[in-house]
Amino acid sequence: MSDADALIESLEQLITKKRGIKQGAMQELLTGKRRLPGFSGEWEVKRFGDVVAPRHDRIDPKRTGVQEFCVELEHIGSATGALLGSSSTGGQSSLKSVFRAGDVLFGKLRAYLRKYWWADCAGVCSTEIWVFAPNENLISTAYLFQMVQTDKFIEVASSSYGTHMPRSDWNVVKNYELLLPPVLEQTAIATILSDMDAEIAALEGKLVKARQVKQGMMQELLTGRVRLV
Repeated sequence: MSDADALIESLEQLITKKRGIKQGAMQELLTGKRRLPGFSGEWEVKRFGDVVAPRHDRIDPKRTGVQEFCVELEHIGSATGALLGSSSTGGQSSLKSVFRAGDVLFGKLRAYLRKYWWADCAGVCSTEIWVFAPNENLISTAYLFQMVQTDKFIEVASSSYGTHMPRSDWNVVKNYELLLPPVLEQTAIATILSDMDAEIAALEGKLVKARQVKQGMMQELLTGRVRLV
């Protein structure tokens, strides 16, 4: 059992280390402090609202009666970018925002919870979630997805209104200034950061399995169902 604990602890420490490395890479690559080989030239200063627009399409499930793939805030992992689940709309569902495959969803209620997801399908979501559609001539979707994860963007998005239910203010966020490289360089940067995300996700999968194995061992060994040789 101690060996199982040691494996779990080592995986947890490795994941923490990899997340720290990813954060450091984001701070350097998304600000131009470190340039990738083969790229040069000045980056342009752009307002967030000039390169990204929130979608305003809405549906009322009470009127349409159509069962839709639905994402609520609780379905998006905190600071992971992972979709943990989904639901379907029904006759009692509230107004929903419409998103398309490739859009970036960002939770505007308590933005400090860091709830974001790069949609791989079409559907609807809570109106407490912004649906960001990038101007792909200026910013790639992959780069946008990485950019909304930065501490600086989260800080701006956390400039909210409302005390008990703080919500991000688009009038503040749209004026957020960012340095943008050409789209080709954006794609190269996003690829590196996405590879880091994939590595972290793979380690998290191993951690889940290790915890499940330990749980199964406890059920078998600590109840006498399985005896040691």
